[in-house]
Amino acid sequence: MNGVVFDHTALLAFGAGHQLLSGLVVQAHREHGRHLFVPALCLAGAAAQRPALDEHIGALPVLDVVELRHSGALAVARLVKQGVDWRLAHAVVLGRPDPEWPQGRPVLTETPKAYAGFGVVTVDVR
Repeated sequence: MNGVVFDHTALLAFGAGHQLLSGLVVQAHREHGRHLFVPALCLAGAAAQRPALDEHIGALPVLDVVELRHSGALAVARLVKQGVDWRLAHAVVLGRPDPEWPQGRPVLTETPKAYAGFGVVTVDVR
């Protein structure tokens, strides 16, 4: 996997010292071409539960916090209107195939069932 998305549950696990996730971050620092994406809304959701997590994530340059631009905001809004939790919606948008990532990006999560039916590959990090 050259690119993965951390959802809010994966960020919380990482912040709590999850060995696999910590290892991914270390490996990405060592190996060029590994991309670790953090949707801004997932970071906001995780930081609301674990103060200072946002500063920790921001201090790690290998973790690319992805902003929610216009097209992303519209896609997230459509998902939220359908009843998708806002913390998941941004991860769904980043995980789906797009021109830059035609196969999509797997979403690292502790709640893979929450992504069922959204066209996203998940990796259960529990």
